Amino acid sequence: MFASFSYAGFFPPAESMGSTWFDGSVIWDLDIFSAVNKCLETHEQKDVVVDVLLTSEKTLKVVDASEFNSVQMGIRYLEVSRYYGAMDGLLRAQFAYPNVEFRHIISPSSSLPEGTLPLNLTPEELTTTVNMGIQDGTAASTKSATETQDLLHFFGLKKRLDSRVRGITFDRFVEMKHVDRLFD
Repeated sequence: MFASFSYAGFFPPAESMGSTWFDGSVIWDLDIFSAVNKCLETHEQKDVVVDVLLTSEKTLKVVDASEFNSVQMGIRYLEVSRYYGAMDGLLRAQFAYPNVEFRHIISPSSSLPEGTLPLNLTPEELTTTVNMGIQDGTAASTKSATETQDLLHFFGLKKRLDSRVRGITFDRFVEMKHVDRLFD
């Protein structure tokens, strides 16, 4: 747990058990591959079920960065990079493991508290964040596989820079797909 908070650039690596440890997101923000590969040591792909917990919302927040200073631009870069890194990791894993079932992709239902580090959260922000996680996880367990497929479809179009999804939210995409039938 301590090593998970050893964010590169903010803290030195944690020294423990004769090794040097740091936050895994330095290498891979969303590491589905390690978990699936571990399962494949004893199971076939068709027997592996993956639930993914994202730390970013389904839609990247639009901001007016026209008056950002360099620190704010750096933080915004990290937000954008993590969003697209997670999206890319998810899509690559789905492509690499076509017979693995991606059952649930759980994403925060609203913005997480902002700050340079989660270590700055107040007790109230931490409680709110944990409660949101519990609610989002519970809600995800009642949703159909369609939402997971919709999210993978949305991310795939975003990654390909499809103009039809430029500037729209995931919820609007679902509406356009299922009500307006624009993505058939």
